[in-house]
Amino acid sequence: MKKIYTKPLLFFIVFFSFVSGLRAQVTISGNVVGDDKKPVPYASVFLKGSYDGTSTDDKGHYTFKTSQKGKFVLVFSYIGFETQSVDVDLTDKDVQINITLKEKENETNTVVITAGSFEASDKKRATILKPIDIVTTAGASGDITGAMKTLPGAQQIGETEGLFVRGGAAGETKTIIDDMVVQNPYFSSIPDVPQRGRFSPFLFTGTVFSTGGYSAMYGQALSSTLSLSTDDLADQTSTAVSLTAVGLGANHTQRWKNTQLSVEASYSNLAPFFWLNKQNTDWIKTPETFNGSLIFRQKTSETGIFKVYGTYSLSHSAIAFPSVTDIGQMETFDLKNANIYINSTYKDYFKKWGFFSGVSYSKSNDNLNFDTATNVLVPATRIQELSQAKVYATHALGSHGSDIKIGAEGQQQNFTDDFGIYKNSIKETYGAAFAESDIFITQKLAARVGVRGEYSKVLDKFNAAPRISLAYKTGKKSQVSLAYGNFYQTPDRDLLYTTQVPQLYKVDGLNFEMATHYILNYQYMDDDRTFRVEGYYKKYSDLTRVYVDPNAKPFTFPDTLVNNTGYGYAEGVDVFWRDKKTFKHVDYWISYSYLDTKRLYRRYDDLSMPPFAATHTFVVVYKQTFPGIRTTLSATYTFATGRPVYDATSNVFRGDVTPNYNDLSLGASYLTQLWGNFTVIFVSLANAPNFKNIYGYRYSPDGKYKEAIIAPSYRTFFIGMFVAIGRKNN
Repeated sequence: MKKIYTKPLLFFIVFFSFVSGLRAQVTISGNVVGDDKKPVPYASVFLKGSYDGTSTDDKGHYTFKTSQKGKFVLVFSYIGFETQSVDVDLTDKDVQINITLKEKENETNTVVITAGSFEASDKKRATILKPIDIVTTAGASGDITGAMKTLPGAQQIGETEGLFVRGGAAGETKTIIDDMVVQNPYFSSIPDVPQRGRFSPFLFTGTVFSTGGYSAMYGQALSSTLSLSTDDLADQTSTAVSLTAVGLGANHTQRWKNTQLSVEASYSNLAPFFWLNKQNTDWIKTPETFNGSLIFRQKTSETGIFKVYGTYSLSHSAIAFPSVTDIGQMETFDLKNANIYINSTYKDYFKKWGFFSGVSYSKSNDNLNFDTATNVLVPATRIQELSQAKVYATHALGSHGSDIKIGAEGQQQNFTDDFGIYKNSIKETYGAAFAESDIFITQKLAARVGVRGEYSKVLDKFNAAPRISLAYKTGKKSQVSLAYGNFYQTPDRDLLYTTQVPQLYKVDGLNFEMATHYILNYQYMDDDRTFRVEGYYKKYSDLTRVYVDPNAKPFTFPDTLVNNTGYGYAEGVDVFWRDKKTFKHVDYWISYSYLDTKRLYRRYDDLSMPPFAATHTFVVVYKQTFPGIRTTLSATYTFATGRPVYDATSNVFRGDVTPNYNDLSLGASYLTQLWGNFTVIFVSLANAPNFKNIYGYRYSPDGKYKEAIIAPSYRTFFIGMFVAIGRKNN
């Protein structure tokens, strides 16, 4: 890091902090009580769109100072009560507001089913991460997946994108937007360089990260799901611009009474950033991306809403890396990607009935060029296409929150891979039906019972997956949960291709791969405190294996056998603690994961721990807000034990291990106004101590030479600014 760049930044933050401190402050105070007129202690009170706020004391009284001016919304919230908002006009006079919060019977006194799920929603009781949490978490870089890696169960993988959960590969986690599957949630990647997710966290109001035992509504994921819920109508018409060290963007939202239309465009080019920040990677073409999106929302009734979200992106990058087959030579990899994603949903409620329907389409087209050490240019094309339709209805049973949900979905997937003279293509038609019921037996005991049936045309196979969860309330703020279920997934497309090449592979009737989940969970939730411990066992069966048949006769073909004789397991314990109450203006959480996992699948020679699994993972996230200067500082420390890698010279399959992983990332965000417009300035420093992390090794065919897989840059610096034009308070 060059000092010449940090000194102006520090002066900039200090200067604005000093100026903001000179502004006249007013005092906002009052009392918060419940329906019974008793004080509500430790309720959250804050000005929406600012850092200014506080909590009530043990007598329900609150008071805080603010230098904000103009029209704001004062929000009162507490677990078990309806959130209430009051409009306030801040001038130079102090403000006093008393409020009565209405208790939620079903939220406070009734058990909730939480086994396997971390939720991030203003509407759910188990609130873990909100969009503002994601963008203010140091090291996450404003990326949803980056923030999810701070939660227990997720592995710290630095050489490729994706969520690796509880011993599962990245392909075993599905990303879902408004109940519709996303085929390509990440930008296309080049070797050993992970990519960000395609979607901004501020697009969503809720995030549910399920590390296992998820709903029968979803399928085709052996390990986990990341379910994202988009916003409804925006509050008002607005325009925003962003300027960062790597690019710029702008968006405009036009709001009418029952309609919203938003248009957004962004451009990024990492060349200036790479010039400032030394790279370990030899970039031939620095990553360049253009992205455009359109959002349409139409409120069709008091309870109904129609949504359309579409995005289109173009990206281009190229690298050179040392050859492990021709020592001393370089090989190149050039990638151009075009991606389109469209999601349209309609949801409404009619008395005791709820209705949902949705369609989505996505297509990703990768154009690649491999320039090998022998200077042979090899072009390749990789196309993935998905069309999906889904519908379900929900019917309320009684007045205690019980309901039943019945639905179905269909998918059409097209895969095409061209590599030189080789061309593979396959079409998959997939259908599923599901039924699920939440049953509140008593206020302390609840159950979720469901079943999902799936059919694959390529496999010509059908499966039925039962799933059940139980939850028992052990105290006013604690409960235990159990979950069990079967989860199926079609083999990866490269394995499906083996069915199309009989001259190379002998395929013995491919089947669905399966994982059975067993989960035991304990959770305690107080106001702004969460403690959670979860034990699990995941049994893999019918995993796809590709190996040379030992019984094949010499000089006969095919002698490479493909079948579903693979198996494995993953077991462990996840622990989570979050505290936003003990220390004033401090929010921190601690995650720990213990994982024991082995599997025999793909081209594995033996039952072994996969390269994307670490036995111990430990994460600490710390955030401190300074309301007087409207600044938040954050730090994230991550530790993970080494992961196994393949060593051709070892007598033990995957006998080599990477060094332990360490990372300390720092961040800061500052709220101010530029020309009367709400503005956020943010800065981050990833891997501040410059740890030399190694993610794996590439070996030469004889095993005598290996090349370490490392990050493109050990330490990364980032700075940016966001301005909401015409919006002073939100």
